[in-house]
Formats: sequence, C-alpha cells, structure tokens
Amino acid sequence: MSSKSSSTLLRITCILWLLSSALSATIAARASKDSNSLPLPMQLRIWQCRQRCYHQTLLKTTPPALCHSRPDCYMCHDYCRVLVVAQWSLAAAMCADRVFCSRGCRTACQFHRHYTAA
Repeated sequence: MSSKSSSTLLRITCILWLLSSALSATIAARASKDSNSLPLPMQLRIWQCRQRCYHQTLLKTTPPALCHSRPDCYMCHDYCRVLVVAQWSLAAAMCADRVFCSRGCRTACQFHRHYTAA
C-alpha cells in the first residue's frame, strides 16, 4: 500500500471515528435531557417500553440509534414517554385513535395498558 493511500485511509478512519463519537454524544444528551426530570420509576418504565419498541419494530441487526429513522419505531419510542406523563384519559384517547395510532403507537399502548393493569 502506498504512503498516499495509507494517509487517505487514516484520514477516513479518523473522520468516521469523529462522526460516530458525535452521534453517540448527541444520543446520550438527548436521552439524558428526555428523562432526567422524571422520577426513577417513570424513567425505568419508559426505558422498558422503549426496549420493547426496539425489539418489535427494528430488525435484529439494526442498532436502536436508528430508531428515529424508522416511523413505527420512532412513534413507539415517543409514545413510551408521552403515555407515562399524560393523564390517563388523554393516553386512552390517543391509543384508541385507529387512524393516527400506527403499529409503533399500538406497541407502546399495549405496554402501557399491561403495565398499568399490573
């Protein structure tokens, strides 16, 4: 391998590493901002719900960081938090909306119903 191609490969590797570090930092900051203001039991419930979202709406080889690029996963991820902090009447109305409540929404609603019934 020539010196020039080694140098180019090293630069590309560094750029990819920097981009992945920036993405990880952004995800961590968003997760921290999203749930730190809630009591720990609520944070745990949101985390458990989101784990179900990842399991049911993403392919096994897809990292959870890509959830926001998949509509069903993103809807599920978002609703996991909304359903925990919303009034029960609002949460029930959101889950009952058959037009707006997609597969991801239904996944979060099922988790929420199961958790609140227990």
